[in-house]
Amino acid sequence: MVKSMMDKCNLPNYLWGEALKKTAYILNRVPSKSVHKTPFELWTGRKPSLNHFRVWGCPAEVRLFNPIKKKTNPRTIRAFFIGYLERYL
Repeated sequence: MVKSMMDKCNLPNYLWGEALKKTAYILNRVPSKSVHKTPFELWTGRKPSLNHFRVWGCPAEVRLFNPIKKKTNPRTIRAFFIGYLERYL
């Protein structure tokens, strides 16, 4: 999965670790062939939500927190999605 994610987008090769984290995140939330429940479901006892999934490496708009930003300044910057915040996992 990591190789196909890296091949699909044109991001630098040093981001392979982030692709690996995203792969593990996905595999923990989908059922396996041997057990009909997901690993997430076995650990927590509840079904995982898949509504927040996004394509790895897709263009994104990121809102940066800056309390002294003027009203006319741009509110977002262009970036690429490479993963989720770990504290919210």
